[in-house]
Amino acid sequence: MKILVTGAGGFIGRYTAIQLNNMGHDIVVNDFVGNLLNYSEDFTVIGFDFSEYSNFAKLPKDIDIIFHLGAQSAGYIGLTEPEKDVHWNTIGTMNVCRFAKETGVKKIVYTSSMAVYGNGDSLSESSKINPLSNYGISKYTGELYVKQFKNYGIDYTIFRLFNVYGPGQDMGNLKQGMASIYLAQALTSKNIKVTGSLDRYRDFVHVEDVFSALKLAINGLSGETINVSSGKKTTVKDLLDIIFDVHDDPADTFSVENIGAYDGDQFGTIGINSKLKLLGWKNKYNLKSGMKDFYNKTKESLSEK
Repeated sequence: MKILVTGAGGFIGRYTAIQLNNMGHDIVVNDFVGNLLNYSEDFTVIGFDFSEYSNFAKLPKDIDIIFHLGAQSAGYIGLTEPEKDVHWNTIGTMNVCRFAKETGVKKIVYTSSMAVYGNGDSLSESSKINPLSNYGISKYTGELYVKQFKNYGIDYTIFRLFNVYGPGQDMGNLKQGMASIYLAQALTSKNIKVTGSLDRYRDFVHVEDVFSALKLAINGLSGETINVSSGKKTTVKDLLDIIFDVHDDPADTFSVENIGAYDGDQFGTIGINSKLKLLGWKNKYNLKSGMKDFYNKTKESLSEK
């Protein structure tokens, strides 16, 4: 199949494009021009801002499936520059849907977020939608657009991703990705700057486990909305303890500094993944083994630079 992957310059998008290519699909990748790095894979690389619909004329007209992962995904940026959520997450998703309608795309696979739920434990796909942030609002609006275009014969699968981590995250970006932010600080300054309470909690899932869910949508999951989560509660303190444990240096060489919370940041979320497990999915990594993999590959990558 010919598959378009938006957001392919980002963490999850790049991983998804590479794995789909390894499965033998013909891959077209899109992101902002500056985000599209050199690929060793034989991709068709087309860079542009997808919040401007006229740019979609640059794409081939024979796409079978769109994996729409492109988004502004940093909660803090959504707070300080909310127009970026509107441009890329809402208008951008509407444009993807419009392109799909006008060119005969068969299906859109859309990655939404646990941010649509707000706070909560045991969050299932039928739980109340209660976003606390501009980002969460924009991702849920994207869901509604994707569902609306089913009326035009475009199939969809929506995946609500919880806290994704793993090799390939941008370790220089300290505004996005709790696990990567704290690991990056542990690898450099040894001073961990914590936002909010150490009792805040998240549900972490490794990027490899995320892709093993996403690929199920290629030939199934018509019209479904599915959580991708571990189902496990991990507090900030738990996460830091794991980072200190997998790190080569003793834990007592680190300091932890609380720099305060910001508006719209969720206190805690845990997702129910039983719907996904019924499809045969299971996570390969628990958080400790996943963070060990993340740490080792990140350290190896840094040593090569």
